[in-house]
Amino acid sequence: MSFSRMSQDKRRTKMKKEIFKKYRHALWALYLPIYLIAFFMLEHYIGWDADYWVSYTPLDDVIPFCEYFVIFYYLWYPFMGAVGIWLIFEDGDKFRRYMWFIAIGFSASVVFMALFPNGQNLRPESFAHDNIFTRMVGAMYKIDTNTNVLPSLHVVGAFAAYFGLCDSRLGKKVWLNISGLVLALLITASTVFIKQHSMLDVYAGFAVAAVLYVLVYVVIKRAQKKHREKQLTVKNNISEVGI
Repeated sequence: MSFSRMSQDKRRTKMKKEIFKKYRHALWALYLPIYLIAFFMLEHYIGWDADYWVSYTPLDDVIPFCEYFVIFYYLWYPFMGAVGIWLIFEDGDKFRRYMWFIAIGFSASVVFMALFPNGQNLRPESFAHDNIFTRMVGAMYKIDTNTNVLPSLHVVGAFAAYFGLCDSRLGKKVWLNISGLVLALLITASTVFIKQHSMLDVYAGFAVAAVLYVLVYVVIKRAQKKHREKQLTVKNNISEVGI
């Protein structure tokens, strides 16, 4: 192997190490497959014919079924994904906060559902219309059971994405901030309009999101800031000693 080839290999190796060091916080995303495995195991354990506590409020009977809201229900996935990808490249601490919100919220909810099996009986027996939207709802019904609904993880996740957006540079743009909030609210509304959740699940989702906001974007964010300031002080002291 020539000296030139060896130098190129060393540069590539160094570059890979630098990229990994810069974006190693992306490893936090490995929580997601772990969560999905845990959730679908729970779905299998507490399924269609399980003995569960029924989540219900009288307001559920007033809310009509509207298949068109399934669009917003499905937008939950790209919304969460897009915010996460943006934060990976924008700032490590911001992405960690985003993942803290998701990991704590989703994990605590799965544990609660396992200890307190719950579900809802609001799904229509048949659809009044046959269109692409009702077929999308039907497909979702087959994949996602009517159990393990309280709190609504769609609500928790939608506001995880919205708060993550607010925490980013993009959130400083008023139109994007408002658009993110509107989307989070439409995703929330979709859960009850397509009869995937009761209003009680939504209320619980709001409560979980509120607690997580304080924990992540006040407590953890403050701790991260102090840690970074301490690191900077140590670095400056080392530099002064070197001088």
